[in-house]
Amino acid sequence: MSGEKTQVDARDESLKNSDIGDHEEDKTVIADPNAKCFWNGEEFADGAAVCAEGVTYECHFSSWMKMSESC
Repeated sequence: MSGEKTQVDARDESLKNSDIGDHEEDKTVIADPNAKCFWNGEEFADGAAVCAEGVTYECHFSSWMKMSESC
């Protein structure tokens, strides 16, 4: 991950969005090399980071993980 984040709009629940989790949650995941996340219908690769409303999220195994309260 290069540290670059894509600035995105607040989530629009009428568009395709992946779930948001917490990086401290215990979760069972299935590793998929083609895993992708969606934010307002836009597709992002695993490992991508977005900034929305001052919060950073990273795509991990088809879910967004809230990483920090700052972008």
